[in-house]
Amino acid sequence: MILITVEQFLSMQSRSVILPLTEDGDPDTVRIETALRQSTGVIVAHLPWLLDEAGEIGRPVNPQFADALEAICADIALDRLTDTVTSSENSRNKYKESLGLLEKINREYQGGLEGPGYQESEVVISGEGGIDDGRFFKKGKVF
Repeated sequence: MILITVEQFLSMQSRSVILPLTEDGDPDTVRIETALRQSTGVIVAHLPWLLDEAGEIGRPVNPQFADALEAICADIALDRLTDTVTSSENSRNKYKESLGLLEKINREYQGGLEGPGYQESEVVISGEGGIDDGRFFKKGKVF
């Protein structure tokens, strides 16, 4: 269960990126696939609603988030593949930004203003005589 394939990952990288290589000088697809699986795990840990009933990532991924999640998956995998001792501050910041974006996506999905089957917040009226309670509900699915 991975969000992107090794081929997609390799096509997203610039020529200046140093990836792990096999003895033949080709990209080490086993290590890259392992990093992609781990980065998918990080994403699913932050966004458990991506999983369907069978425990697989529901396909297709919500188009609102699909491209961002693929880029985040590649960024996290690249961070896992590079040497953290010699990696640049930019790559560490990019990793932190990726995790922050995951949290933002989760907040948007859980209570955001967009998405199919969602309605706007309303004032809660409860009690006898329709006394205004003063609380607000977040938007949620309409059943």
